[in-house]
Formats: sequence, C-alpha cells, structure tokens
Amino acid sequence: MKHVFSPLRPKDALRAPVLVLAAHPDDEVIGAGGLLAWHGRQRHPVTVVHMTDGAQGDPSGRADDIRSVRRREGAEALARLELAAPRQWQLPDGELPEHLDEVTTRLRALFTDVRPATLYSFWFGEAHRDHRAVAIATLRAADALPAACRCLLYGVNHVPPTGTLFDTTDVIDAKKHALAAYASQIAYIDIVTLCDHRDRAATVNIPDPSIRYGELYADLLPHELAPAHALAEPLQRLLMREFA
Repeated sequence: MKHVFSPLRPKDALRAPVLVLAAHPDDEVIGAGGLLAWHGRQRHPVTVVHMTDGAQGDPSGRADDIRSVRRREGAEALARLELAAPRQWQLPDGELPEHLDEVTTRLRALFTDVRPATLYSFWFGEAHRDHRAVAIATLRAADALPAACRCLLYGVNHVPPTGTLFDTTDVIDAKKHALAAYASQIAYIDIVTLCDHRDRAATVNIPDPSIRYGELYADLLPHELAPAHALAEPLQRLLMREFA
C-alpha cells in the first residue's frame, strides 16, 4: 500500500478563458479565491456568474436592501482580484433546485458562449442545496463544454475528499482582501479567518515549508463529471445518513 496524498500541480498549466460558477456572492472567493487571484494577475479573461440574488444572506435584517449590498460586495471582491464584475442571474436565493431546468439551460448557453478552457464549479458533496444544484446543472450541461475543459470543482461547506492541490501562498493576501469585501456576510461568519485556517490546513502533507497555503479541487474533464457524481452521491448519503 502506498501513500495517496493529493498531488501538488502548477498553476501555470491552467488556461484561459476561465468561467466561474457561484450560487451566491462570496462562494467563488471562499472556494477558489486564490486561483482566481492568480488568473487576475495573468490578465486571463475570467467570467464569473453569481446565480442567486443573495436575499437569504441577512437573516437578522441588518441591511435595508441585502440584494443591492451583495451585488456591490460581489463587484468589489472581484475588483480586488483584478477581475471584471460578475454576471448577475438574480435567481431566488435558496431555491436553485426548484429552478434546476432553467439553470441547466442557461449553463448550456453560457458554456457555448464562453467556451472555457478552465471551469470552476461546485463539488457534488456540498452541504448547501443551491451549491448542489449548480453541481448537478453543471454535469447536465457538460455536453456543451469543450472536451478538454479542465473542470475544477471546489468546496465551500465541504471540500472534495481528495483531488488536485494548488499552492496559493503567493496570492493568499489577495484572497483575504477579496473576502473582506463581503462585510455583510462577515457580520455573521468570519469567513476571512476560517478560510485562512482551511487553506493553511490543505498543506499539511507538503514538505516544502515555503508552501503555506493551498486550495484543493476535484480536477475532472467534462465526460468525467457524471461518473464522479454517481460515485459521490451515494457516499455522501451514507456518511450523512438521515441528513443527506
């Protein structure tokens, strides 16, 4: 039996154009902010889609108009990563499973339009129902992706169980700066500190002490998304038992 540590891969192999799918404003930075900062520094064309209006992101009613606040925060966060403002689909927060057919149709058109060489979307084992809906819609629309598109599936609530690790030490400050733009969400959860701990922990098996932060992704091709989901879903249900 041999070691099966996640391989550390070079960021330089990632190609443009880049497409990033986020159910809510902040998902993209929590899950992939390090690599998005790197893409920004490379001046890669990056399209980010925020699918929902973010209306559920203020349960205590602190903001007068949380939808507008989250739109502003999303644009500012991406600007801090040297990326263009996101596309806003404004679907109802918390209800993407009920709009799965629409999301799939829109993704298929988006994939055809952008023709991404690198796609960022959600790992199938996510906890939030909106995140899982985006993951399912992504695999359903995968026939519209270029065959060689590198699909990097990230985690917000649950990271993939294993996959490809990227060194984000050189861009961690940019990621933290982008996360800090989401003040309305930090009011409830300290995502800056929590992401710092998680990305730091990702390097636990890296012997090089200069690599202090990393992001882990399920690294798949479009035709591998469906079989990956077929394996991941029953595992999640087994592990989560009645909660899945």
